[in-house]
Amino acid sequence: MTGNLSNEPFLHQQDNGHAVLLLHGLGGGVYEFSLLGQHLYQQGHTVCGINYPGHNQRSSKMPASKWEDWYTHAEESYQALARDHDHISIIGFSTGCMLSLELIHNHPTAIESLTLLSPFMKVRHQWYFGATPETYVRVFGNYLHDVPRFSLPISDRNMLKLAHETAYFRSFSIPSVKSALELIERVKPKLPEITTPTLIVQSPHDRVVCPTGAHQLMETLGSTEKELLWLEKSNHVVMLDVEREHVTKRITQFLEPSRRRQHPRIVKS
Repeated sequence: MTGNLSNEPFLHQQDNGHAVLLLHGLGGGVYEFSLLGQHLYQQGHTVCGINYPGHNQRSSKMPASKWEDWYTHAEESYQALARDHDHISIIGFSTGCMLSLELIHNHPTAIESLTLLSPFMKVRHQWYFGATPETYVRVFGNYLHDVPRFSLPISDRNMLKLAHETAYFRSFSIPSVKSALELIERVKPKLPEITTPTLIVQSPHDRVVCPTGAHQLMETLGSTEKELLWLEKSNHVVMLDVEREHVTKRITQFLEPSRRRQHPRIVKS
């Protein structure tokens, strides 16, 4: 699965009654879903991809924004889809996973399925950090406004080049990271109440988020229909990485209720 990437929000309309809302990651954009969005549209789904406030203007430096702003836009997009579609699924990536969970908690019976790609529950902690990255963000977040961003976490070199040409933030907003951590703490206590069928996709080689977050979600979510798919070669941005075709195939299957598994399970790609 290859093609051009674009960071322009999109709404690809179909008439089968099922819509998919795509929620991107912190400091990213809808380009992270360019290929998946086109594929799902070709499979007959209405597909909506958005850019959050603070992510919707071309700039080398990421503007500061808060999770409440991102969530408001996600909620508005969901409501717009709900007016015209009987069935809605949500696919979140990284911080978009936490927004997805907050949205589903607020609409517990209205959303048909949830897919969580590289869920951001905790920053990956390397031994040389000393304290956890979250500690540094909370301590210095009021003084340090941004940090440089040198490369996107994608192992596929060709896709990495395309992504760098499309993505325009060359820094991370520390206040925005701090706000994302606040969202995580808000969502965690709600996980047992969420019973929506859920597919979780995670790579152990993810250098951005701690892979144990996927296990935590698998153990804590209240859904009886949940699957954790472990990848073998990908980095963080799994929909633009070397196993994207395999992930796309599994997502496509998961969006069909008849092809879901009725019992929790953990599988490897």
